[in-house]
Amino acid sequence: MCKSNPESQSPRRNSQITEDEILVWLPSPMGDAILCTPALRAIRKHFKTCKITFLATEMVRSVLSPSRFNDRWLELNDNNPFSIAKKLKDHKFTYAILFKNSFASALAIYLAGIPSRVGYARQWRGLLLTEKLYPQRLPARAGRGKFKPASMVEYYLAIALWLGCKNTERKLELLIDPKDTNGLSNKLPEVLNPQGPLVIIVPGGAFGPSKCWSSLKFAQTAGRLITKYNATVVISVAPESVERQIAKEICSSSKHKLINLAESPLSMGELKTLFSIADLVISNDTGPRHIAIALGRKVVTLFGPNDPIWTDTNYENEIQIIGNILCAPCSKPKCNKSEHLCMESISMEMVCEAAKELLENNRKQAIVLSQKEFIETSTSFFIDREYQTALSESGLTCIEDVFSFDAAKNLTKSNLASYRSRLQFEINIPEQTSSTTVFMKRYDCPPVLVQLKNWLSHHNRRSEAFHEFDAANKLTAAGINTPKAISYGEQRNALFETRSFVISEKVPDAESLERKLPDCFDGPALNEKLKQRRNFIVQAATFIKKFHETNYRHRDLYLAHIFYGESGKFYLIDLARVFKPILMRRRFQIKDIAQVYYSSPGKNFSKTDRMRFYMTYAGQSRLRRKDKAVIRKVINKAEQMARHDIKHGRAVPFAG
Repeated sequence: MCKSNPESQSPRRNSQITEDEILVWLPSPMGDAILCTPALRAIRKHFKTCKITFLATEMVRSVLSPSRFNDRWLELNDNNPFSIAKKLKDHKFTYAILFKNSFASALAIYLAGIPSRVGYARQWRGLLLTEKLYPQRLPARAGRGKFKPASMVEYYLAIALWLGCKNTERKLELLIDPKDTNGLSNKLPEVLNPQGPLVIIVPGGAFGPSKCWSSLKFAQTAGRLITKYNATVVISVAPESVERQIAKEICSSSKHKLINLAESPLSMGELKTLFSIADLVISNDTGPRHIAIALGRKVVTLFGPNDPIWTDTNYENEIQIIGNILCAPCSKPKCNKSEHLCMESISMEMVCEAAKELLENNRKQAIVLSQKEFIETSTSFFIDREYQTALSESGLTCIEDVFSFDAAKNLTKSNLASYRSRLQFEINIPEQTSSTTVFMKRYDCPPVLVQLKNWLSHHNRRSEAFHEFDAANKLTAAGINTPKAISYGEQRNALFETRSFVISEKVPDAESLERKLPDCFDGPALNEKLKQRRNFIVQAATFIKKFHETNYRHRDLYLAHIFYGESGKFYLIDLARVFKPILMRRRFQIKDIAQVYYSSPGKNFSKTDRMRFYMTYAGQSRLRRKDKAVIRKVINKAEQMARHDIKHGRAVPFAG
């Protein structure tokens, strides 16, 4: 963890520490304090005859108590280094160990006159310490001098190693006070003998809202576990307004009875006791996750903005689900994007599958990524690791191979711009019995004006292919089904794109709605078929509404670009024109709906069907004045498209 400097970083071999003189200043975040416990255990074992005093906040003291690692506690009541120093002087400490990283903590022990002061030389406090450790930093170019991600367990253990401690077991540790068991049984007797597994959900996070998963998804997960396992589900939140509101949202969204600790608050000791009997804990990346690990529980942890390396414990009964989208990890308490993609990319199905593996003692993998990892196998050539062998066997290992590739079916149409080409071919993926169909889109020297237009609409200077790749990833993260991108790449000169490409899998077992509508649209609309048709229209409207709720617009939302699968799922394809308008968002929304309206065959969709679609989309049971205005705009736009097609001798679908 620390730089190898023989003169300044070697462990102390001849420690002069005597009795009654060790002060250990613990970090303030609850999770960090728990991550300290392996180092605290090592220090206690090494300095058996010394009296060790812990200085900590009330919260940290409550979570670490009872403790076998110290002899007494000093409570940290304020952050003023001068008043803290005055308090410490009364105890005549001769050695201070700083696990807290602040400048104020180093100043306080310096002002207290403690002769030996060990800690990390960061936060401009090196001159205040007598013995310094230096955390590793990223190279200046790569990370602008930021600290290199490393487990905080190792970070704290490095201090123990410096002091000459030999026992460096990494296991987290917390103890339970027997009296808290009685308190828990009096407040929540229903959790002591549940008929199914006891599951605790931790949906908050003191770090900030960027770590929080959707309340609705937590509620759906709870419902799935109750239905499948007859689980007793407890919602555990901190006693403050934001987390109380989160708990309220989860409970109100659930069809099942959940135990809300915001309504039945527990002491920290009672909360630890509750965690100690849980069969499973599902948690954001926050302090209570470490309580669960320290007490040996099975844990599913959801990661978004923070790098999991920082809090890694290598715990064998944990499954980490990581929202590994392009902008993560950012380490920001509040997401500054229009959508919170890192956490949104984690689906309810991922969490339920992880819960199933742990509850059924069948953990298959310790880490689950919400997005496939792309590796750069050659310059600007990125590929999903699972498809590397298959594309290599097809002769595709670099961008030059892509633009010389011709062993495929050419799908390029006569009306397609000359710089664009589309190919279809088969690849053989290891461990799959049949070949997989993929599509390749290539962009060769797009005109400068086209690129400038795309930069304006997409608000960044990226290639044609990357815009499509990026849109697919972000829509998938938001719950919109899209073709699976497996490779992309781009080349550019000083300013403009020269070439780019994207390769995607064919949507499995699905067909565009332009080519084939569900069987319920065949023949007369009677009884069961009529019910199925109505249900299909509602599902289609809900899908397009959900797409627009991402603030994206398609600009080409005809039935040809909406696929419907045998599983009943809708997919959105041809994402090259998808974008997020800053201005005229309503106008592009109406254009999308008009394109759906226009391309829906008149022989299959009646006026009643179209009205049902709109009412579902608008979420209304009756038309309002503004709804009528929107419908008029949609019809006017569709008629405008019809006049254009008639002029060019093309059929008008909705008029059929």
